[in-house]
Amino acid sequence: MEKFTNRIKEYLEQEQLKNSTVDTSVISKRQQLILNKLRRGNFTFKEIESYLALESEIQGMVLLASKRTLQRDLFSIAEIYGVEIKYDRSLKKYTIIEDLQSVTQQKLLETVDMYHALQLKDKISDKLIFEQRQPKGTQHLVTILKAINDKKQIKFQYLKYWEDQEEDRTIEPRFLKEYKQRWYAVGIDIQKEQPRIFGLDRIQNLEITASDCKFHNIDVESLFTNSFGIISPNNQKPIDIELTFTAFQAKYIKSLPLHHSQQIIKEDTEQVVFSVFVVPTFDFKMELMSYGSSLLDIKPQSLKNEIIDEHKKAVEIFTRNNLKDNK
Repeated sequence: MEKFTNRIKEYLEQEQLKNSTVDTSVISKRQQLILNKLRRGNFTFKEIESYLALESEIQGMVLLASKRTLQRDLFSIAEIYGVEIKYDRSLKKYTIIEDLQSVTQQKLLETVDMYHALQLKDKISDKLIFEQRQPKGTQHLVTILKAINDKKQIKFQYLKYWEDQEEDRTIEPRFLKEYKQRWYAVGIDIQKEQPRIFGLDRIQNLEITASDCKFHNIDVESLFTNSFGIISPNNQKPIDIELTFTAFQAKYIKSLPLHHSQQIIKEDTEQVVFSVFVVPTFDFKMELMSYGSSLLDIKPQSLKNEIIDEHKKAVEIFTRNNLKDNK
């Protein structure tokens, strides 16, 4: 991340030296907009130009680019962000050829986009509606990140939802994971000498200790490679899963994939069959249940039966409670 940020800084400094009148914030903003636009599809120069014209009006700055400027921007985007963009003569559109940007770098750009949007608050304060459910525990993010960077252990009191008594825990934090607007610390539990996951909203009295991390032989990073959500796979093996969605619901699944392994197996006007290679944890099963009747089929049959049983239990409970309410 530091190397990525330095590349941006170095580029802007070079542009400043080339022309002292260049507003580097405009250059940076224009390139981010071009990159975000092309991540949504392939576009002609006129379409990109129209998009930049609209953003110029919204942002209150001149973001328009000539074809020559666009070519310079595309070269810079490849150098800075690791995203190669070329003009496809057969399509007569610009298209992304290779995207080497990490998830962290993409998250950073999303944050920058939000920052620019919030800068317009005086003009559009009544046009931004934020999620009312705010996650707790985010005050611990900086402390845990510092401990990770310094390779130090942390200690805290932790309260599980299903227990009444807080526990004193000491861990070697390895990384932070976000899931459904909640943050989790993932690391090695010192007593158990095993990877563990802790919700930041349940952490109290967090401290960085003087003790250095020592369990370097335990691979925590691979814990979530083939899993979904935040629940640990617990030595379960990932399996190939096929999910058939309605054509309408598939549009949402395409725009926000369930898992990085997601692929399209078959598609027609009525339905789309996706494949994923994951561990079917509780989180994953709950996600499948949330799609209701728009999820048409599941393979393997064993997983399908589990989802059917959960739906049956839900129907039985609702039916029983409905009978009580009508008495």
